[in-house]
Amino acid sequence: MNIRFNAQTLRYISIFEAVTGAEVKDCIEEDNLVVFVLYPRNIKRVLENKGEKIQAVRNLIRKNVMVVEYSQDVAKFTKNVFRRFKVKNVRVTNEDEGFKIVVYVDPAEKARAIGKDGRNLRLAREIIGRHFNLKNLVVA
Repeated sequence: MNIRFNAQTLRYISIFEAVTGAEVKDCIEEDNLVVFVLYPRNIKRVLENKGEKIQAVRNLIRKNVMVVEYSQDVAKFTKNVFRRFKVKNVRVTNEDEGFKIVVYVDPAEKARAIGKDGRNLRLAREIIGRHFNLKNLVVA
């Protein structure tokens, strides 16, 4: 996939890496949220000390921050994207045009996983679609 950064996302990456010491693979800005996709084995470093480093980044960029651990396995990466919604299972079907993914979450979390007006689902599609050839993503 072809990932491009603008000056603002490059600034966010620079701040995040300087504060946390973690390596950023991707950065997506969406309204008042900045999503950092981290290389594997960097997430523990970021979340240590009860998330103090994340809070420091939030204060510096004045936006909410979400971190996702990257994986070359599309199912594991998808599970990481939906981590906060109690994922029960991820089913991936590889077709000619790309991956079809169904994410099964706890029924009590389904509305949150989709988000108001589908916001969380759209964001998840963008995150996953930047790294894999995504055809369809559904929360069940």
